[in-house]
Formats: sequence, C-alpha cells, structure tokens
Amino acid sequence: MTTKIKSKVTLSLICFFLCMINIINAQEHKIVTLPGPEVEGIPETTDYPNNDYEKLLAYSLYFYEAQRSGILSATNRIPWRHNSAPFDGQKEGVDLTGGYYDAGDYMKFTYPLSWTLTSISWGGLEWFEGYELSGQTQYLHDMVKWGTDWLIKAYSLETNDLYVQVGREDVDHNYWGGDLNIPLPRDAYKVGEKNHGTDVASSVVAAFASASILFREKFSDSTYSDDLLLRAKALYVFAETKAWKLYGASLPQVNSLYPSSNYQDKLVWAALWLYKATGEEIYFNKAINYYTQFFIPDSIIAINWSDQTCAIYFLLVQITKGNELSYKLQAEKYLDYMLNPSLVPKSPCSYTPGGLLWCNGISDTNSLNVPLNIAFVSLLYAPYATTTEKRSKYMEFAQSQIKYVLGENPMKMTYVVGINPKSPKNPHHAGAHGSTTNNMLLPIESTNILYGAVVGGPSKKDLYIDDRTKYNSTEVALDYNAPWQGLMAYQVIYYKTKIPEKSTPGDGGDNDNDNEQSDDEQNENKDGKSKIAESNVKSGGMITSRIGGIIGIAIGSLLLVLLGASLIWKRSMIVAWFKRDRKKRDIEFNIENNVTSRPSSFISHISRPNSVVVPISSVVVPISRSNSVAVPNSRPNSAISGSNSRPNSGAGVESYLSFFNNF
Repeated sequence: MTTKIKSKVTLSLICFFLCMINIINAQEHKIVTLPGPEVEGIPETTDYPNNDYEKLLAYSLYFYEAQRSGILSATNRIPWRHNSAPFDGQKEGVDLTGGYYDAGDYMKFTYPLSWTLTSISWGGLEWFEGYELSGQTQYLHDMVKWGTDWLIKAYSLETNDLYVQVGREDVDHNYWGGDLNIPLPRDAYKVGEKNHGTDVASSVVAAFASASILFREKFSDSTYSDDLLLRAKALYVFAETKAWKLYGASLPQVNSLYPSSNYQDKLVWAALWLYKATGEEIYFNKAINYYTQFFIPDSIIAINWSDQTCAIYFLLVQITKGNELSYKLQAEKYLDYMLNPSLVPKSPCSYTPGGLLWCNGISDTNSLNVPLNIAFVSLLYAPYATTTEKRSKYMEFAQSQIKYVLGENPMKMTYVVGINPKSPKNPHHAGAHGSTTNNMLLPIESTNILYGAVVGGPSKKDLYIDDRTKYNSTEVALDYNAPWQGLMAYQVIYYKTKIPEKSTPGDGGDNDNDNEQSDDEQNENKDGKSKIAESNVKSGGMITSRIGGIIGIAIGSLLLVLLGASLIWKRSMIVAWFKRDRKKRDIEFNIENNVTSRPSSFISHISRPNSVVVPISSVVVPISRSNSVAVPNSRPNSAISGSNSRPNSGAGVESYLSFFNNF
C-alpha cells in the first residue's frame, strides 16, 4: 500500500474514532465542560464516573465568591473582585461591611440572602456527601459563614435592630462599573422595635438555625453553631412580637426591590428550623399552632425567596421522619399539582414546548427559579414517597429540569455561565461586564467570566437572548443559584454512588422502621453504602449499562474499518469509473439546467435569528418596572437598568395565589 494511501487510511481512522467518542458521550448524556479558571478548588476533568457535576458544584461556589463584598480573604479566587464598600453602615454607626452583593449590581439585602443561606444549608445537610466527593466542603463552609457573619453584624441582640438593605436604588442603579468606584451614599435601612418586620426577622431566624445545624453536624464547630442558635432564639422572640407586620409596611424603600407577600409562612418556617436545631418541643408546638391558625395546609404556591409556605410541607416530613402520613400526603398533593398542571383545571402552570415548568405571573422573570426550587424539594421528598411510582416521577421531574438547564432545550443553551460554548456570555452583572464608561453596552461582550452563575432563564417559548440589558432573563442573583447548588450536590452522589433509598409501602418494605432511624444511623448507613461499586443507578435510569453500547460500537467500528479498507483497495476501479462517465454526465447536466458557471457567491449568507449577538442600535433598555416606585433621579434613556426588583418573582401575585388556595 502506497504512503499516500496509508495517510488517507490513518486520517479516516482518526475521524472515525473521534465520531465514536462523540457517540459514547451522547449515550451517557455527558456534559461537555470547558476548562475552568486556573484556580484552586475546581476539580480536574476525569473520564468516569462523569465528574462534570463535581465541577458544576464547584463553579456554583465560585459564583458566590464572586458576589462577596467587603474586605476579601487572603484566599480570594476572583481576580476582578476587590476589597469594596468599606464604609457600609458607617453613617448609621454600625459595621455592615462584608456579606454578598445580591445580584448584578452592588446592593445588599437581608431577605433574599436569608432564604439563600437556608436553602444551601438544607441542601448541605441532606447531600453533604456530594461536597465531600467533590472536595468542596471547605468552600461550602466559607460560603455559608461569609453570609451568616454578615447577618450577625446586621442584627443587634441588645436593641433588636435588624438591617435589611444597604444601598439606595436611585444611586446604585445609575452606576454600571467595577467595584472600586461604587457610588455613595450607601444608606442602610432597618426594622426594629418601632418599625416591625415579622417576615424578614423570621426569615433570618431560619437562616441562623439551619446554618447552626450545618456547622455543628458537618463541621464540628459547636462554638459558632451555639452563637447562631442564640441569635436565632432571640430574634424569633422579636419576630413573634405583635402587631405582626410586613417589613415593606415599615420600609417603603424595599417594595420596589424585594417586597414581601406574607409573614404567616415565615413564622412557621422559622419555628420548624428552631425545633430541628434544638429539639425543643416548644418550637414544634408553635409551628403547628401557626400552621393551623394560618390555614397553611392545602396551599399551592411556588417556593422562592418570597414564600416558603409549601416548603413547610417537606420540612415537616423530614422532621417527623416520614411517620406522619398527613404531612406526606400534603407534600405529594403539592408535587402532583405542580408536576401535572394539565390535570389541574385552569392551572396557571404548564410546560414550555421544550419541557420547562412554567407558571404564569411568576415565571415571567427568572423562569428557571420556579422549576429548580420544585426539583430541589422533589429530590428531598422522593425517599419518603408513598409509592415507588410517585418516587420515580418526582426524581424524573427533577432530572428533566436539570437536563433542560444543561442544554436539553430547543436552543441547546446551557444556562450556567462559563461551563461550555453554549453558556450565556453576557449576564446582567456589572462586575463581570467590566465597563469603564458607565455604559452597559460597552464593551459588547463581558470582560470577565462569571463562572457558575445561573441566569434568569428563557421565555415561555424557550427563547433566550444573551443581552445583558434584558435583566428579566440574563440577571444573576444569590437565590437563583441556591437550589441549583443543592441539586448539583445530589447529582454528584447520584452519578458516583448508588444513593440509599428508604423503603416505602409500595416497595413492600417496612417504611416505619426505616423512618424511625436516627439521623446519625441514617448517616452511618449512607457512608457505608456510598462506595463507587455499581455502574447502574436504579431510579431514573440516568446512568445505564455501557456494555451493550460498547459491543455495538465495537462491531460497527470493525465493519466500517473493513468497508473503508475495501474502498481504498479498490480505489483504482472507482477512479476509472468516474473518469469514464464524468464528461458525459457534466454535459447532460449543463444542457438540462442551462448552467454555464457557478453563482457569484457559492456560500450563502448565514443568518442566525436566535443568535446571542444583539446589534447595539436595536437594544431598548427599560428603566422602570411594572411594580417599581418612581425614581426622581432615574434616567429614562440611560443604558443603566432601572431597578433590581423582580416584580413577578412571587410576591403579591394575587391571581396565582387565589387560584391554588381553593384546593
């Protein structure tokens, strides 16, 4: 065989085996992640088990590090994040430096931060093994503590003052630049004895209590845990003080940013976390009394920073270890309604054509947050489900929403920044954008990569435009990543081990006996079973046996190689045939089609109607938002966004609440 023919054979084989690699990856639904930042803590890529979820978990923690305010630690991994906002609280005589910037700008809010910390602590308690397998336990520790340290500063044990916002909307939202030139003034706003805030105070109680469990049980830091618990108990006394009041009624400044819809759910939510942290029956009794008093059973409301009504069902199931059937039935009623909207008459929820759960009036902004929060509680509850069929459906739903975020959607977009070529490149984030001219449009593409950030999400038609001025879809925020981080910790365990499953009545097992195990016994069982020993995962079928696929690929490879060799061996015969008939065929074709030459341009213009590139001249930047208060100093034609409020995020969506409250 000549050298030329050998070269062609070699090239053909290389192309063939590259195709085979792509086929194998497609069979396993392997996520193709780009190399991340060259910093400590991001796991290296390995072939098997699929470790992309480890990287996604690490990226999420990296995102939270990019949101840090104040004097940064010596281990800061974000090159474009600097020591910033060093005078927060100085005007009010308190130290409010530190904490997290809430979203794409430089304001800080207690209310959504509290929900974020509670959600991440909850996921950390449930799926801590995922952090261990990924080498992320220290980063989880630091992420939560950075937030709770700031909440400690924000709450005074002596006066019961609780600071809930740092920064002024009219000042902050007219600045678009780096963190070294954040404009002043940065006023701080508080609730207290004279201006109550039952909702926000209760939310902070839940954050303190849930984090105290995490630090005690997972990090063996009883001193810090006790300090958090002390503050949680004291703040709950304040929260219970009548007359109960929404914090927006005391501070109108928050109503265009993070308005609250109710305080009833928060009083129950906080009491349950206090009971879980202390074991003191007084808190459980308080929770159940409020639960009944406020008619919380049978509510069907989306779970998010604004409303934890339905998250209560799942926490109750966990606290009672699945032994109270009424709580399980309530949790299942909620999941069955939310996951099967087509079966609910006049339901405001549905699925997009691509399979994303969507609820009118609440998904219009940050559309991914609703399904991810429901996916989170679906996986929390699945081991307690009353039948194996329900358990499988809840797990399948969660996996479907995770897959959607990671690219199984009509646009093939991955809605996590920086993880692959299909990720958004222009999130609504001033620091990542890197503008030096106070202009949201320049530079056109972001200077810095905000690795791990989950963007708001696509439209009801599964469309997404990568335009940072469209904050409804491209903004990032602390609470957007909260359920995602827990889900990624679950996925790490799911892919690398066989997750222990509780028996259910549908399994014919002794569910009561299983649920009566103590938390320590369950943790010991999990540790004993979490060996990387099985290649198949029974529930959901996410990891399937590769043997059949490999055999099929091997046989196909052999046949293709033989066919290729045969074609090359007979090359002279094929060439002769083409030479013999070429002239005749060309003449016949030209006569029939009257063709004498090619068009002037052989390659047509390729238009991309759904391209992420948006012409600058076409960008229209809305300044005011539907539920926003008027801002005297706002600039209607400015490229700076008008507000950070998320008016459709769940607060006060009357049509949504009134419909489901009838069930």
